[in-house]
Amino acid sequence: MNIRRFFYLIIILIVFLFPSNEIYGQSENQTYPVYIVQPGDTINVISLKFNVSAADIIASNNIADPNILSVNTRLLIPGIEGVSGVLTYNPVSIGENPDSLSREFQIPKEVIYRLNRTTSPSEFYVGSNVILVETPNISLEKSTLATGETLLAKSIKNNLSLWETIILNQVDSPWNVLPNEKIVLSAVDSIETQEDIEFFHLPLTQGQTAVISVKSSSQQLRGNIGDMKLQFFENNTVFSAIFGIHAMLPPGLYPLHLEYQNNVQENVVIDQLILIQKGFYPQDPPLQVDPSTLDETLTKPEDELIFNVASPFNSEKYWIDEFNYPVDQPICIKSWFGNRRSYNNQPYNKFHTGADFGVCANLNIYAPADGKVVFTDSLLTRGNSTLIDHGLGVYSGFWHQETILVEEGQFVKAGELIGIIGNTGRSTGPHLHWELIVNGVQVDPLPWVETIFP
Repeated sequence: MNIRRFFYLIIILIVFLFPSNEIYGQSENQTYPVYIVQPGDTINVISLKFNVSAADIIASNNIADPNILSVNTRLLIPGIEGVSGVLTYNPVSIGENPDSLSREFQIPKEVIYRLNRTTSPSEFYVGSNVILVETPNISLEKSTLATGETLLAKSIKNNLSLWETIILNQVDSPWNVLPNEKIVLSAVDSIETQEDIEFFHLPLTQGQTAVISVKSSSQQLRGNIGDMKLQFFENNTVFSAIFGIHAMLPPGLYPLHLEYQNNVQENVVIDQLILIQKGFYPQDPPLQVDPSTLDETLTKPEDELIFNVASPFNSEKYWIDEFNYPVDQPICIKSWFGNRRSYNNQPYNKFHTGADFGVCANLNIYAPADGKVVFTDSLLTRGNSTLIDHGLGVYSGFWHQETILVEEGQFVKAGELIGIIGNTGRSTGPHLHWELIVNGVQVDPLPWVETIFP
């Protein structure tokens, strides 16, 4: 008995005198994931993204001046335990959920839930921003299972090990993966990797333009977001739809419905919630105008006329690259799209439907892109007005002109002189109101000057 006690004492002394080096190393050399600074990021923005205090980020990175933060700087993000690698912060796309994201990024679902402080797959809706961790040493290809296809058949077809495929996709059995479910495979040359659906300009935002493209074996595509129907057109190897989000549409979640045929002629139906976020438009100073231009018995017929003219969907695309500004340099914008408007001391229940250009160079108005003139007339609120059809449901409107220099049916080229800036209609001074209507919705025209759609 005494000998046994002696040995116990020796063991206890060894534990206290020679602690585990492994445990000591973990506590002293805590590793954190890294975030690469993006344009527009600040310490406060990053702290909000990852729900970590700005002070902790500053301390962990020994930042001397938090007001100076360079793009592409690698920052350690403290407070996120159990993961390492490069953090990403991107919107969820169509068909993505915790299962597909865990497979693509090779991290457990539990970690995804913990990183995003979520508990349910229903919280991963299209357009919601999700935090993930990229591991640069993993080379995987995305794929889906066709109807009637098994994970075993998929593995054999691509000369892969079934058990490796099971492990990569984090499933207990090859029968747990459903048809059309997204999976990942070890990267080999024979695997097709293109996604069926691609969204541009997520998350959807009030007053902005977005594009969805679908790889389909049939032209019979159907889709809608809430009550808005998507108009698809053939776009090289895919079918695309350009659409706008109304500037006054309440932000929140809306049903997204999509039907198409995949590359093996299978019918695919997708129903998922999609996020529409606020545009954060400010209020313009109150405006005083002729009361008759606010009379809805007079303004409503005019609005209906314009939208009837701008509603046909022309399947031919006239523009080539980015749009041009419709006026000469220097550009001076007096009022921006989306700003909330109050007329004659009424509530701020209207918004500015275009961009107002002041007279800072000359009075010339130019076509921002190729198109066909489909309307010219003098109207009560818009004054002397011109509408140009650019194709694919995209129309430009030019209001308050002094002189219209084109005729209906005329085809104009980008940069061609089409009018003279004026002060006609509901206007408080000489300016050009440039309006862009995309499939029946007024959107901010300025992104079209910087981006090629689609």
